[in-house]
Amino acid sequence: MKIEEAIEAVQQPRSRYQMEHFVLGQHDTPEMQFYQLCQELMTTKHALEMATLTQEKNLIKIERLLATGDEIDAIEAEEISLGMKQNSIVIKGSERELAVLEDLFYSIPHFTRNEIEHAQPEYWEKRLTRQTNLQIMSGNVGWAQLDSMRQIGLLDQMVEEREKQIIEHTGKQLGQ
Repeated sequence: MKIEEAIEAVQQPRSRYQMEHFVLGQHDTPEMQFYQLCQELMTTKHALEMATLTQEKNLIKIERLLATGDEIDAIEAEEISLGMKQNSIVIKGSERELAVLEDLFYSIPHFTRNEIEHAQPEYWEKRLTRQTNLQIMSGNVGWAQLDSMRQIGLLDQMVEEREKQIIEHTGKQLGQ
């Protein structure tokens, strides 16, 4: 295998594993996973469309530069051509990623905007609880995290539960 072939063969910005576990998997509910997938599809499709238009525009630029007969313009046309080769490889990788995203789209449940909206309380409770637990495990819960918990009504409940635990623990130590 030649270097150029290897570079082209491995092109894909993110693996399926990354997209499943780190892009979609960062969300705690299927509704938000679907939403994120739709955002990824939109962004990737747009990037591919723009890259294709850039390729078309560069072909016209090369043609115009070569038509001048100027040596510097010919070198500039060659530089654009080299960029187009690189861009072609990037496009192939993005097409592979888009194929994975489309496959994921057809393999997960779909939700309407209304269903996504109605699932927001559950999503934010799960997300903030998970994040807070991870911060507790790391030994430092930031004030912004606590304030977010307060804003959705979870902090007071957690404080009450913690106070009960302290009272129970203190009572056991005092033999009560």
